[in-house]
Amino acid sequence: MVVPAMAQNLVRNPSFEDHIGCPQLWQLTNYVKDWKGVGVVYYFHTCGPSYGNGIPDNLWGYQQTHSGNAYAGILVYYYDYSSHDRGYVEGTFTEALKKDTLYCVSYYVNNIDTADGAIQNIDAYLSDTLVDYPPGSFAGTFPLELPAQIRSPQIVDDSVNWTRISGLYKAHGGEKYITIGNFQENINTNKIQYNPAGMNCPYFIDDVSVAQAGAGLVVPGLGADTVICRSALPLRLSAPPGYDVYLWSNGDTTREIYATDEGKYWIKCIMNGCGEVYDDKVISFDTPLLNLGNDTVICQGENLTITAQAGFNAYIWNTGDTARNITVSKAGIYTLQTLDHCGLQIDTVNVAMDSVPAGIINLGNDTTLCRNGVDVPIVISSNIALPNYRWNTGDTTQQIVVSSRGLYRLQCDFLCGTVSDSIFVNECPPVIYLPNAFTPDGDGLNDVFRAITVNTQVELMIIYNRWGQKIFESKGPFPEWDGTSNNDDQPGGLYAYVVYYSNSETGDKRKQKRGTVLLLR
Repeated sequence: MVVPAMAQNLVRNPSFEDHIGCPQLWQLTNYVKDWKGVGVVYYFHTCGPSYGNGIPDNLWGYQQTHSGNAYAGILVYYYDYSSHDRGYVEGTFTEALKKDTLYCVSYYVNNIDTADGAIQNIDAYLSDTLVDYPPGSFAGTFPLELPAQIRSPQIVDDSVNWTRISGLYKAHGGEKYITIGNFQENINTNKIQYNPAGMNCPYFIDDVSVAQAGAGLVVPGLGADTVICRSALPLRLSAPPGYDVYLWSNGDTTREIYATDEGKYWIKCIMNGCGEVYDDKVISFDTPLLNLGNDTVICQGENLTITAQAGFNAYIWNTGDTARNITVSKAGIYTLQTLDHCGLQIDTVNVAMDSVPAGIINLGNDTTLCRNGVDVPIVISSNIALPNYRWNTGDTTQQIVVSSRGLYRLQCDFLCGTVSDSIFVNECPPVIYLPNAFTPDGDGLNDVFRAITVNTQVELMIIYNRWGQKIFESKGPFPEWDGTSNNDDQPGGLYAYVVYYSNSETGDKRKQKRGTVLLLR
């Protein structure tokens, strides 16, 4: 990390060097000039006893100083939610801070070797009065909940090297003290815990600094939120010079930008090695942006209301109307001019007329599935491409394949209504044919007597011999006679038959067909 060169450090005794005797007890207040310990605070010096308050070996482990011969130690977290033991170091300045002046505040911290965890909230609070626990309270047993101005950006878990915490601070004026510690309740402390049984977490503190952040460096001031006319854009927004990095809400990194629309604009001014300061500005337009909406379509016989935003002083339509909205029933381009103290705005909307296209769908004449006496599937198709297809079969394609008798309907939805057409598809007419002879000789040709049908279902076949005796009976759906009766071959000759049949698709009633057939042997 590059630490910027600063003006004079205003913190008295910044590295705890100036002391009154070598530390024998834990209290920093008793030994260090210009510093006060609040709560659980320790003081360590190279002249102290090893494994006590000495350096580098002491009761908290092993740690060299960041600089010089001394450092402080504070307790920032203790065990669980029922115990909030805390320690704070509070130092004084050589002079009070100046109002609206920027200061770079920094200090170094180190997580001790034997800590049960690490925290983020090792923060600093600058004030014009000393802070302490209320009279009568037991110091160090709960957090001092103060609004820290300098906050650690991350958990500090390094127990070997010193970690620098820093930030830019704009003084209110008169601040003379800095207090460092954890100002959060246990439950609000951002931490990592190594010991599942609890967490004893002290830190070493060294080299505290509060110095003016550069000659003439000022806090960015974008000004108060403002309401302007659109004609005032672009509006220049500028940050003060002297910072290392500038970052705007739109991603720009220049010192100034031009606002081209309403909204919230912010700037971060960054001083490398110290911190950043922030300011923002909300820009709002005094009057709305005239917008009549997108071009649109209406149906014949319908009306459309075109509405402009409220807030203008005058409305002038090309129809002669002067109201905020108009109702139209014809196609055309409608233009509105608005006037107010910000000037003139113009917008137009194009209204087109539409109707239901008559006779657009034609599925053709009614037809049949019958081809050469046999029903075969056929394709029914829309005669033209349509924006959408809705068949009564549930299909949504331009064409469908049908294989059964019925009424087929295609519908298309348009903006102004629905058009449709239908076609009736029939089957071959019912046909039943029975041969006049058959030869049950096992040669595979005409070995049985059966009906040949189209769209007809045979339900029952009865065979009678020449004396009128019933010798065979079989129920459908495909009855056939092989020339036997009770497994006995019947002699050649003429036999009578009665066949009962029906057409279930058309709902025909049961019919019968009578005739004779010659059995040849």
